[in-house]
Amino acid sequence: MEPVDIDQYEVESDFELPVDQIGTGTGGKVLLAAGGAALGALVPALGVPIAAGTAALEVLREKLQKQQEKRMEILIQAASTQAETDPVKLVERIVQSDDLALLAAEAIDAARRTRLDSKAASLGRSLGAILQDDALIDKESIWIRILSVIEPPHIRVLKYFVTGKKLRNGSTYWKPGLAVSVQTVSDGLGLEDAVLPLVQDLLRCGLLMNPGGIDGGTAERLVPDSLSEEPRATQLGAELFKRLEFAADEI
Repeated sequence: MEPVDIDQYEVESDFELPVDQIGTGTGGKVLLAAGGAALGALVPALGVPIAAGTAALEVLREKLQKQQEKRMEILIQAASTQAETDPVKLVERIVQSDDLALLAAEAIDAARRTRLDSKAASLGRSLGAILQDDALIDKESIWIRILSVIEPPHIRVLKYFVTGKKLRNGSTYWKPGLAVSVQTVSDGLGLEDAVLPLVQDLLRCGLLMNPGGIDGGTAERLVPDSLSEEPRATQLGAELFKRLEFAADEI
Protein backbone atom coordinates (compact mmCIF):
# COMPACT_ATOMS: atom_id res chain seq x y z
CA MET A 1 0.00 0.00 0.00
CA GLU A 2 1.45 3.36 -1.03
CA PRO A 3 1.48 6.09 1.66
CA VAL A 4 -0.85 9.04 1.24
CA ASP A 5 0.77 11.97 -0.55
CA ILE A 6 -0.42 14.80 1.67
CA ASP A 7 1.07 17.45 -0.62
CA GLN A 8 -1.00 16.58 -3.66
CA TYR A 9 -3.81 16.60 -1.51
CA GLU A 10 -19.86 8.80 -15.95
CA VAL A 11 -22.50 6.99 -15.25
CA GLU A 12 -25.78 8.00 -16.91
CA SER A 13 -28.75 7.76 -14.59
CA ASP A 14 -31.99 9.36 -13.50
CA PHE A 15 -30.15 10.93 -10.57
CA GLU A 16 -29.90 14.68 -11.11
CA LEU A 17 -26.30 15.75 -10.48
CA PRO A 18 -25.41 19.21 -9.15
CA VAL A 19 -25.12 21.89 -11.81
CA ASP A 20 -21.72 22.58 -13.30
CA GLN A 21 -19.60 25.11 -11.52
CA ILE A 22 -19.30 28.55 -13.09
CA GLY A 23 -17.39 28.41 -16.34
CA THR A 24 -17.25 24.63 -16.63
CA GLY A 25 -20.53 23.71 -18.29
CA THR A 26 -22.12 24.51 -21.64
CA GLY A 27 -23.52 27.72 -20.22
CA GLY A 28 -20.07 28.72 -19.05
CA LYS A 29 -18.69 28.23 -22.56
CA VAL A 30 -21.37 30.50 -24.03
CA LEU A 31 -20.77 33.15 -21.37
CA LEU A 32 -17.02 33.13 -21.99
CA ALA A 33 -17.50 33.63 -25.72
CA ALA A 34 -20.17 36.31 -25.30
CA GLY A 35 -18.15 38.11 -22.64
CA GLY A 36 -15.03 38.15 -24.81
CA ALA A 37 -16.97 39.47 -27.81
CA ALA A 38 -18.61 42.20 -25.73
CA LEU A 39 -15.30 43.37 -24.27
CA GLY A 40 -13.69 43.38 -27.69
CA ALA A 41 -16.52 45.55 -29.06
CA LEU A 42 -16.25 48.01 -26.17
CA VAL A 43 -12.47 48.34 -26.50
CA PRO A 44 -11.52 47.61 -30.15
CA ALA A 45 -7.81 48.15 -29.53
CA LEU A 46 -7.84 45.27 -27.08
CA GLY A 47 -9.78 42.97 -29.37
CA VAL A 48 -6.86 40.62 -30.16
CA PRO A 49 -5.60 40.28 -26.55
CA ILE A 50 -9.14 39.73 -25.30
CA ALA A 51 -9.76 37.07 -27.95
CA ALA A 52 -6.55 35.32 -26.90
CA GLY A 53 -7.59 35.58 -23.26
CA THR A 54 -11.01 34.13 -24.03
CA ALA A 55 -9.38 31.22 -25.86
CA ALA A 56 -7.14 30.60 -22.84
CA LEU A 57 -10.17 30.65 -20.56
CA GLU A 58 -11.86 28.09 -22.81
CA VAL A 59 -8.84 25.80 -22.46
CA LEU A 60 -9.04 26.27 -18.69
CA ARG A 61 -12.77 25.53 -18.73
CA GLU A 62 -12.19 22.26 -20.59
CA LYS A 63 -9.37 21.28 -18.22
CA LEU A 64 -11.55 21.92 -15.17
CA GLN A 65 -14.38 19.90 -16.69
CA LYS A 66 -12.06 16.95 -17.31
CA GLN A 67 -10.78 17.13 -13.73
CA GLN A 68 -14.33 17.14 -12.40
CA GLU A 69 -15.27 14.17 -14.55
CA LYS A 70 -12.22 12.29 -13.28
CA ARG A 71 -13.18 12.95 -9.63
CA MET A 72 -16.73 11.79 -10.36
CA GLU A 73 -15.48 8.54 -11.88
CA ILE A 74 -13.25 7.95 -8.86
CA LEU A 75 -16.15 8.54 -6.46
CA ILE A 76 -18.58 6.27 -8.31
CA GLN A 77 -16.02 3.49 -8.68
CA ALA A 78 -15.05 3.64 -5.00
CA ALA A 79 -18.71 3.60 -3.94
CA SER A 80 -19.46 0.66 -6.24
CA THR A 81 -16.48 -1.31 -4.94
CA GLN A 82 -17.39 -0.67 -1.30
CA ALA A 83 -21.06 -1.53 -1.85
CA GLU A 84 -20.13 -4.55 -3.98
CA THR A 85 -22.45 -3.54 -6.80
CA ASP A 86 -22.14 -2.06 -10.28
CA PRO A 87 -22.46 1.71 -10.87
CA VAL A 88 -25.93 1.55 -12.44
CA LYS A 89 -27.43 -0.39 -9.53
CA LEU A 90 -25.57 1.90 -7.14
CA VAL A 91 -27.32 4.98 -8.52
CA GLU A 92 -30.67 3.17 -8.65
CA ARG A 93 -30.40 2.42 -4.93
CA ILE A 94 -29.38 5.98 -4.10
CA VAL A 95 -32.37 7.57 -5.82
CA GLN A 96 -34.75 5.32 -3.90
CA SER A 97 -33.98 7.20 -0.67
CA ASP A 98 -34.24 10.94 -0.13
CA ASP A 99 -31.59 10.79 2.61
CA LEU A 100 -29.15 8.92 0.39
CA ALA A 101 -29.85 11.22 -2.54
CA LEU A 102 -29.04 14.28 -0.42
CA LEU A 103 -25.85 12.69 0.93
CA ALA A 104 -24.83 11.64 -2.57
CA ALA A 105 -25.36 15.18 -3.85
CA GLU A 106 -23.18 16.50 -1.02
CA ALA A 107 -20.46 13.94 -1.73
CA ILE A 108 -20.55 14.59 -5.48
CA ASP A 109 -20.27 18.34 -5.03
CA ALA A 110 -17.32 17.92 -2.64
CA ALA A 111 -15.59 15.47 -4.98
CA ARG A 112 -15.91 17.79 -7.96
CA ARG A 113 -14.39 20.71 -6.04
CA THR A 114 -11.46 18.88 -4.47
CA ARG A 115 -7.83 18.71 -5.55
CA LEU A 116 -7.39 15.30 -3.89
CA ASP A 117 -8.15 12.07 -5.73
CA SER A 118 -8.02 10.23 -2.40
CA LYS A 119 -10.69 12.55 -1.00
CA ALA A 120 -13.03 11.75 -3.90
CA ALA A 121 -12.39 8.04 -3.33
CA SER A 122 -12.97 8.34 0.42
CA LEU A 123 -16.27 10.13 -0.19
CA GLY A 124 -17.24 7.27 -2.48
CA ARG A 125 -16.27 4.70 0.15
CA SER A 126 -18.53 6.44 2.68
CA LEU A 127 -21.47 6.32 0.27
CA GLY A 128 -20.79 2.68 -0.53
CA ALA A 129 -20.51 1.79 3.17
CA ILE A 130 -23.99 3.21 3.79
CA LEU A 131 -25.41 1.13 0.94
CA GLN A 132 -23.65 -1.93 2.29
CA ASP A 133 -24.98 -1.40 5.82
CA ASP A 134 -27.62 1.30 6.41
CA ALA A 135 -26.79 1.25 10.13
CA LEU A 136 -23.68 3.23 9.19
CA ILE A 137 -25.61 6.18 7.77
CA ASP A 138 -25.05 8.43 10.81
CA LYS A 139 -21.31 7.75 11.04
CA GLU A 140 -20.60 7.94 7.31
CA SER A 141 -22.76 11.03 6.77
CA ILE A 142 -20.59 12.76 9.37
CA TRP A 143 -17.50 11.70 7.44
CA ILE A 144 -18.97 13.01 4.20
CA ARG A 145 -19.44 16.39 5.87
CA ILE A 146 -15.93 16.32 7.34
CA LEU A 147 -14.39 15.41 3.98
CA SER A 148 -16.39 18.17 2.29
CA VAL A 149 -14.35 20.70 4.29
CA ILE A 150 -10.89 19.13 4.22
CA GLU A 151 -8.41 20.10 1.51
CA PRO A 152 -4.58 19.81 1.21
CA PRO A 153 -3.84 22.87 3.42
CA HIS A 154 -5.92 21.33 6.24
CA ILE A 155 -4.07 18.03 5.88
CA ARG A 156 -0.68 19.72 6.03
CA VAL A 157 -1.73 21.45 9.27
CA LEU A 158 -3.21 18.28 10.78
CA LYS A 159 -0.01 16.36 10.00
CA TYR A 160 1.69 18.31 12.82
CA PHE A 161 -0.74 16.76 15.32
CA VAL A 162 -0.83 13.17 14.07
CA THR A 163 1.93 10.57 14.04
CA GLY A 164 2.25 7.62 11.69
CA LYS A 165 4.16 4.39 12.16
CA LYS A 166 4.89 2.19 9.18
CA LEU A 167 3.78 -1.43 9.68
CA ARG A 168 5.29 -4.56 8.17
CA ASN A 169 2.34 -5.03 5.85
CA GLY A 170 3.09 -1.66 4.26
CA SER A 171 0.19 0.22 5.85
CA THR A 172 0.59 3.02 8.38
CA TYR A 173 -0.71 3.09 11.94
CA TRP A 174 -1.96 6.61 12.60
CA LYS A 175 -2.56 7.99 16.09
CA PRO A 176 -3.01 11.41 17.75
CA GLY A 177 0.26 13.02 18.75
CA LEU A 178 1.11 15.54 21.43
CA ALA A 179 -0.37 19.02 21.69
CA VAL A 180 1.38 21.49 19.38
CA SER A 181 1.22 25.27 19.45
CA VAL A 182 -0.48 26.92 16.50
CA GLN A 183 2.58 29.17 16.28
CA THR A 184 4.80 26.13 15.62
CA VAL A 185 2.53 25.03 12.78
CA SER A 186 2.37 28.55 11.37
CA ASP A 187 6.16 28.87 11.39
CA GLY A 188 6.64 25.44 9.86
CA LEU A 189 4.26 26.09 6.97
CA GLY A 190 5.01 29.80 6.61
CA LEU A 191 1.33 30.71 6.91
CA GLU A 192 1.50 33.41 9.61
CA ASP A 193 -2.05 34.28 10.80
CA ALA A 194 -3.54 32.47 7.79
CA VAL A 195 -3.12 29.24 9.76
CA LEU A 196 -5.95 30.23 12.12
CA PRO A 197 -8.93 29.57 9.80
CA LEU A 198 -7.45 26.18 8.93
CA VAL A 199 -7.14 25.26 12.61
CA GLN A 200 -10.66 26.54 13.20
CA ASP A 201 -11.99 24.27 10.44
CA LEU A 202 -10.20 21.29 11.98
CA LEU A 203 -11.64 22.10 15.41
CA ARG A 204 -15.16 22.44 14.06
CA CYS A 205 -14.84 19.12 12.23
CA GLY A 206 -13.70 17.39 15.44
CA LEU A 207 -10.28 16.52 14.02
CA LEU A 208 -8.54 18.74 16.58
CA MET A 209 -9.54 19.57 20.14
CA ASN A 210 -8.44 22.00 22.81
CA PRO A 211 -6.77 20.12 25.68
CA GLY A 212 -8.95 21.65 28.40
CA GLY A 213 -11.64 18.96 28.18
CA ILE A 214 -9.39 15.89 28.03
CA ASP A 215 -9.42 15.06 31.76
CA GLY A 216 -12.73 16.62 32.65
CA GLY A 217 -11.22 20.07 33.12
CA THR A 218 -12.93 23.33 32.38
CA ALA A 219 -13.93 23.56 28.74
CA GLU A 220 -11.85 26.01 26.75
CA ARG A 221 -12.78 28.07 23.73
CA LEU A 222 -13.64 26.05 20.67
CA VAL A 223 -11.83 28.36 18.28
CA PRO A 224 -8.26 29.54 19.03
CA ASP A 225 -7.93 33.31 18.81
CA SER A 226 -4.14 33.40 19.00
CA LEU A 227 -1.10 31.53 17.76
CA SER A 228 -0.23 30.53 21.33
CA GLU A 229 -3.07 27.98 21.58
CA GLU A 230 -1.97 24.33 21.79
CA PRO A 231 -4.64 21.99 20.36
CA ARG A 232 -4.13 18.29 19.79
CA ALA A 233 -5.51 15.71 17.39
CA THR A 234 -8.53 13.55 18.18
CA GLN A 235 -9.04 9.94 17.14
CA LEU A 236 -11.07 11.30 14.24
CA GLY A 237 -8.04 13.29 13.15
CA ALA A 238 -5.94 10.13 13.05
CA GLU A 239 -8.71 8.22 11.27
CA LEU A 240 -8.79 10.81 8.50
CA PHE A 241 -5.28 9.77 7.42
CA LYS A 242 -6.27 6.11 7.61
CA ARG A 243 -9.29 6.71 5.40
CA LEU A 244 -7.33 8.72 2.85
CA GLU A 245 -4.63 6.04 2.76
CA PHE A 246 -7.11 3.22 2.16
CA ALA A 247 -8.89 5.29 -0.49
CA ALA A 248 -5.62 6.15 -2.27
CA ASP A 249 -4.72 2.47 -2.42
CA GLU A 250 -7.89 1.75 -4.44
CA ILE A 251 -7.43 4.46 -7.08
